[in-house]
Amino acid sequence: MQDKNGISTMKKVGFVVLGVAAIAALALLLGFASTGFSTVQGWVPFLWVLLASAIGLIAVWWLVAAEKPPLWLLTLVLAAGLLRLGVGTLWSVALPVLGHGTPAEQSGYVMGDAAGRDKAAWKLAKSDQPLWNAFTDHRKVDQYGGLLFLSAAIYRYLGGENHQTLLIVVIGAACSALAVLFSWAFAKRLWGDKAAVIAAWAVCLYPEAILLGSSQMREAFTI
Repeated sequence: MQDKNGISTMKKVGFVVLGVAAIAALALLLGFASTGFSTVQGWVPFLWVLLASAIGLIAVWWLVAAEKPPLWLLTLVLAAGLLRLGVGTLWSVALPVLGHGTPAEQSGYVMGDAAGRDKAAWKLAKSDQPLWNAFTDHRKVDQYGGLLFLSAAIYRYLGGENHQTLLIVVIGAACSALAVLFSWAFAKRLWGDKAAVIAAWAVCLYPEAILLGSSQMREAFTI
């Protein structure tokens, strides 16, 4: 049986199996990197957040389906996410060794704000306090509390026993990559196909977007 695009059911099943296998492999790599390349025991939390990110991508793709996004755009969105995730992993691994020796960099964070908020989220996640305290008791590290709440929820319900800072980078990289898709759809509706292509590539490769999407900063969720 084939759908209106001529894709058979077996091919769809094959794509799903291949996608899940790729996600599992990436989770293993992230688990390995998050432990200083010593073990992959912490890979399961990465599997959950990667699957959640994949579901988010599918949902957003469905939302913009009316604009008929081309398949190359899906490849660009995935590349944007992997680029941001790769850079975020590089920060985590390289900064403690090659950084300037600041407390944030020694912990693998590229920004001090991200370090303070993420550490507070981990502490909240491992405490007996309700997660809603993120909006009231942590104004010094998160003015609004939204990202602290989300980070603490991920650490509490999806994370393991160890503080795996790359879990939040995965979510941030995914949200930053989705901006490529939204930018394409917005530009296409207003200015046409050529402008949409330029907008998608610009957002994918914009240095500031890569920096924010590779760190635990709220801007990655809002841009």
